[in-house]
Amino acid sequence: MNYVFYDFETTGLDTKFSQPIQIAAIVVNEDFEQIDEPIDVKCKLKDGVIPHPNAMLVHKVPIDILKNGQSFYDMMDYVHEKFTSWGPATFIGYNSIRFDEEVLRSSFFQSLHDPYLTNTNKNSRTDLFKIVLGLEALNRDVLKIPIIEKTGRPSFKLELIAKANGIIHKKAHDALSDVEATIEVARIIKDKASDYWDECMKILSPRDLMEYISTNDYFYSAPEHAAKNVTYKPLSFLTNNPNNNKELAFFDLNNDPKNHYEAGVSKITSMIEAKQKIIRLYQANKSPIILSSDFMKSSGIFKDDEMDTFKKRSDELSTHEDFIEKINFAMVERYDDFQITREPSEFLEAQIYNGGFYSSSDKERISFFKSCDNPEKKYAISKEFQDRRLREISYRVLFSESPDVFSDQELIDRKRFIADKVFCTEEKVKWCTLEKAKGELQSIKESDKHEDQQSYIQEIENYLISEEERYGAYLSGSDLT
Repeated sequence: MNYVFYDFETTGLDTKFSQPIQIAAIVVNEDFEQIDEPIDVKCKLKDGVIPHPNAMLVHKVPIDILKNGQSFYDMMDYVHEKFTSWGPATFIGYNSIRFDEEVLRSSFFQSLHDPYLTNTNKNSRTDLFKIVLGLEALNRDVLKIPIIEKTGRPSFKLELIAKANGIIHKKAHDALSDVEATIEVARIIKDKASDYWDECMKILSPRDLMEYISTNDYFYSAPEHAAKNVTYKPLSFLTNNPNNNKELAFFDLNNDPKNHYEAGVSKITSMIEAKQKIIRLYQANKSPIILSSDFMKSSGIFKDDEMDTFKKRSDELSTHEDFIEKINFAMVERYDDFQITREPSEFLEAQIYNGGFYSSSDKERISFFKSCDNPEKKYAISKEFQDRRLREISYRVLFSESPDVFSDQELIDRKRFIADKVFCTEEKVKWCTLEKAKGELQSIKESDKHEDQQSYIQEIENYLISEEERYGAYLSGSDLT
């Protein structure tokens, strides 16, 4: 199977309301030999997207690209086509499950593509950051992890790990350079800790993980957060959430289960939600690193008597079906409460997981829309979508590509809708408004941290002024053609 390493540079940190402005990816085979030309593409901003100045200072994408580059929709069409052609593959990023994967899903969703490309059609995904944490906790001398002098704590930042291990990292926070560094870190692990790499590759998909869990008596979970002392936790698998089979419950075997068999459902819920968790929940589709006791025996991390205790506790847990049934009930109750209290967003960007899957007829319409070259016909197709999310996305695509298909009143309404978001003054909105961007830029100008970037800061300021003028015309209707 191929490996696809990828990375994004974005307008901000919100995975739904920010957008990628640079996407890079490299596909290699199982021997880490590159088998196609890399992806390295940039795009202009979608209408209504204001970038965070702090993000711009990190990636320094030229302002001209933000204004005049290819469209976001053309970029996502290209990326989707290439990613599809590279499959089946394992998609790997650095700290990607939390951020890049969600940005990718949102971007595919907002460009009329299947959001779940990286974990469907025999594709799978994992996160090299989690693999690195798990390797460090094995206490093997494979990767050099840099220590921050001021705090004495290890740093798991990609650029610092690359430097510590002699990896050429041309430009941190450039997507292609980050991809190249990620590949080299992965190569070191695969070459010097092949048994660990192979074990991690056994549990890429939820189905793979469940099959893996069925083959052993108890397990060890790798740390998922950077800390001074990263350690594995001994776990016994208990059950899947009956209402969400990708949510897995494990008992932390550092605790004696005998002390908890009589706990009621509310107490079990607190065991799940407490800071020091006794029952730990993992999402099988979020690439947790959970390794078998058989694999861990050779690590030397745990003493034989400790492992004997873990096994006895795990064996005993499996006989207490009433305890496991109460855990099932607690998980269902928590999940149902979450579904009830989660209010659907009024904004398209946050509706990716709302509204269910598309109907077969809407999927056909997506295909017709994508393959059609006639703007008028595309406009007619957009009106036929049953799913209102698809109607709104198709309108946005048409506004970007062929605004002339709209009536004068439709253009006025759409431009005012866009401008209202840009000029919104509510503090709690999740997107970057013009007011937020100007405030952020002012803080940057008052700080002495960016004295060497004054020229680019001035470019950002000029850009925001021009965007304010552009969207002001959207409100007044003075640019209506």
